[in-house]
Amino acid sequence: MQAGDLIWTIRERVRKLIREKTPAFFQTRRRIILLSLGGFALVVTLGFAAVFIIQNHVRTIRFRAAAGELADSFKPLAIPPEDFFLPEEPDLLPDFLPERLPRDTWTIDDARPYWTDPLEGNARLWRDRFGSAIDDLLEGVP
Repeated sequence: MQAGDLIWTIRERVRKLIREKTPAFFQTRRRIILLSLGGFALVVTLGFAAVFIIQNHVRTIRFRAAAGELADSFKPLAIPPEDFFLPEEPDLLPDFLPERLPRDTWTIDDARPYWTDPLEGNARLWRDRFGSAIDDLLEGVP
């Protein structure tokens, strides 16, 4: 018997064994196989999650250490909080009342300081301006 014939016979016996035994094995032990595959998938998923959590924790520790070193390097350059705000200015303005006191009734003498007549002294000038503006508007309308 040659080596090629030996390999061929072994191959045929394995194929025959697989064809005969494999379907019966899968039919009788289907639940065990599915549970095993599910367990394997669960273990692989938990393994990936554990590796991810560990790597993320290590990275966080490194970032915090680097941030602390960077903050420590800038401490000599820190600006005191007093320099961020201007000091209070002295009050140089005299006291005044920004609004007038409300009154129920007004007399002419009470209103005189708050009222200036727009036509006082120039009544003829304003009448001429208003009259010419009104004439222009009325002449422009067909």
